[in-house]
Amino acid sequence: MMNGCGGGMAGMAWMGLWGLLWLVIVAAVVTLVVVGVLRLTRRGGKAGDGRGGADTARDRLRQRYASGEIEEEELQRRLAALADR
Repeated sequence: MMNGCGGGMAGMAWMGLWGLLWLVIVAAVVTLVVVGVLRLTRRGGKAGDGRGGADTARDRLRQRYASGEIEEEELQRRLAALADR
């Protein structure tokens, strides 16, 4: 007898497809959560206490000083300005 799903192996195939669909949906949600968390943590802490952005600015200033783009006085002046924030 048929049970409304087409009966026999056809019903089993539909059940397998629904399971596969749910697996894909769950994997997509997990992926979105992981990507979101990674993006928030790599922005320099903007989602947290706000201090990570200043650390990134300090790192950039130190890199500019190391490459000779700015002088030591300029580095010290800008680092002091960041500390006042």
